[in-house]
Amino acid sequence: MLGIVNYCKAMEDDTFNYFNVDINLLALHVLLEGAFRGQSIFTLERFLKGNYWKIEEIEEDIRDTNDYSSVEDLVMHQVIGMVEALELGTVKRVSVANLYGLTEQVAREAVETKDGTEDDVAYYSSLISELYDLRKKEEEQFRERLDAGLPYSEARTNRADFTKDDFGRHIQIISAISTPFIELEIDFDELKTQEADKLIHDYIHSFSQDDYIEKKPFYRQKRFYFSKQLENFFEYIQRFPEIDGYVNIPFSALSEQGFEVVKVMTYLEREARLKVRNWDDIELWNVKFHKTPITLASLLGQETKTEIKAIDKSEIKLNLSFSPETAMMSLTDQTGTEYKVRVQGQVQKEVLRVIFKNPKDTYTEWSLYDISELLGGQDVNETAVKNAIYQFNKKTKLHLPQVENLFELTKHSARLNPKYVSPD
Repeated sequence: MLGIVNYCKAMEDDTFNYFNVDINLLALHVLLEGAFRGQSIFTLERFLKGNYWKIEEIEEDIRDTNDYSSVEDLVMHQVIGMVEALELGTVKRVSVANLYGLTEQVAREAVETKDGTEDDVAYYSSLISELYDLRKKEEEQFRERLDAGLPYSEARTNRADFTKDDFGRHIQIISAISTPFIELEIDFDELKTQEADKLIHDYIHSFSQDDYIEKKPFYRQKRFYFSKQLENFFEYIQRFPEIDGYVNIPFSALSEQGFEVVKVMTYLEREARLKVRNWDDIELWNVKFHKTPITLASLLGQETKTEIKAIDKSEIKLNLSFSPETAMMSLTDQTGTEYKVRVQGQVQKEVLRVIFKNPKDTYTEWSLYDISELLGGQDVNETAVKNAIYQFNKKTKLHLPQVENLFELTKHSARLNPKYVSPD
């Protein structure tokens, strides 16, 4: 099967964004979670979490393009598009269920609206008109089943059914307030859902290696390196109480700019460091962390202080090797334990490539200016070189907390720290 990198080359950007955009990846989680549990019917509200979809730019795009009547209408089309593009199964129907309950909800909202304007009158008139059409559709379908000699089904009453191609024009206006009543029924393909799950795994692995650092999602200010996202996520969850390893994480985390919560939790779940009880919960995520107390080290899968092999900080020595082909630094301590640290971005990769190009020079003091000149001068200036080394120090410390600074940095130079590394 194609890995995620080749897969993304073969598919359009919109399909790649099913993995690359958090809210889309969340919708895919909801679908696959349901499929693996034998679920086939989903209500639209399951795909709308928190206030993410109320981002002003999204609503402006909807208003400007006139492609969708509301955010809810957009989400429904995206979910159906995801099912079809990834071939997860067949969309059997889109329905508006419990028409009596929906009518009552519309009436209640209309009555409770105070200081209504002419726009409010027009809006609720449109809702009532659409409800009337839905009731007519339900009655027509009921008679058609009777005429066809089909047995009475209570589940089919009080419900209007549509195909995936014609539901939009029937429920455009009412979709904004009827998400608990709108149903999507899918006949899943078991093989394709397993393939999609593997694609998530491949994507998350590449994401955790910073392969997509430049492919930030739309509406996100920037994408942080994965190590920084883990730091930010750890700091974020400190706001909430932890009870027996469980933390309740609100959907407002979707709007946090310091980390991409769905990707981070997906990574940690697949590394067996936490478990999201239900991705499709409608109030918050109840998350079980497998190691407590929750620390940055536990999220990284590192051993606790009592489990770390007894190596005094002042005595640890490392043998280093760097592979430009895999962009991976290998660090082996005197116990034979090997740690692999992947570099972050092209500049960091090139800086380390230059430093490790000649083994005899690896342990000397490097001028940041000289490294900059070897990498093109103006294209990679001294500041960029220094930042690349500084960031690599931070990432190394995440993997080896005993190592404070693998590289010693001054204003104009850098060298491997002789406390941890020697040419022997």
